Amino acid sequence: MIFLIAVILLVFLSAIYHLFMLKVEAKKYKPAGKLFEIDGHKMHITGNGEGTPVVIMTCGSGAPSAYTEYCNIEPQLSKITRTCIYERPGYGWSEPASTPRHTEQIVEDLHRLLEKAQEKPPYILVAHSLGAMEAILYTHKYPEEVAGIVIIDGTSPYKHINYLESSIPIVFLYLLRVINNLGLIRIVSELELIPLLNRRLSAMPKDIGPVEKAMIYRNISNKMIIKEGDSLKEVAEKMYKVLSLNDIPLILLASDHSMKNLPGWEKSQNNLLELSRHSKLEIINGPNHISILQEHSTKIVKEIELIINTIRQEHKSMI
Repeated sequence: MIFLIAVILLVFLSAIYHLFMLKVEAKKYKPAGKLFEIDGHKMHITGNGEGTPVVIMTCGSGAPSAYTEYCNIEPQLSKITRTCIYERPGYGWSEPASTPRHTEQIVEDLHRLLEKAQEKPPYILVAHSLGAMEAILYTHKYPEEVAGIVIIDGTSPYKHINYLESSIPIVFLYLLRVINNLGLIRIVSELELIPLLNRRLSAMPKDIGPVEKAMIYRNISNKMIIKEGDSLKEVAEKMYKVLSLNDIPLILLASDHSMKNLPGWEKSQNNLLELSRHSKLEIINGPNHISILQEHSTKIVKEIELIINTIRQEHKSMI
């Protein structure tokens, strides 16, 4: 009985400390870019560098922050051209939204955000994981704005219809949210007991690591992320066999680990290849789905630079 009371007390103190630290971290880590109001909530976007086409980067489902996700990629790209990292509601510094979190709404959010931020097309959309769905739908709806797409270990409508078992169960996300609200993820993280997180942090710049942790404690498995997951199959069924990218260049960079171990991943990549008449797939050896952006940034930047140069050659007026 005494042991049970002690455990309850420790969990209670952990939750109180977690709430206190969230306030401290909110003051310490200010938005890296600018906030723009969209439908009553503020969305975060960074903008660096000069030139066209503009590279727009978006993260996958459950990532704590797109800004930290691309911390090894954006600094290299911004030396070449204009870059933007944007964060969906509930990610990074973006506020939660009252609007639905299906892909159609996410695309409209991004379109309005880019207009408010006065970013000018043509764009190259760079997306990781679930972000592939919004990059594809954005291009389908606004083909005149998009000059190319680079998808990094991305999902497809085919995958979300036929291989739901490879997605994280919603029940697990709710459980993860409860554990985080109790401050327990903070504790095991600070004790370096999460190998996957340790691997991510070791591949990030030292000044980004603390921001990544703060964003995890703030955003992991929040309502926005859960709502995105809830709508995936319905959205995928609407998108499947309707979308077409025609001649817009599409580069797919897939992790060999994902191709071998995630159900339906190879078929999903092949399905994406069929969307454009100018598409290619490259397998990157070594990384897993979570670590690919941090551990293979040089390879990813090289592929994005190739598509930038190709587009500039085709449109000599670009600077």
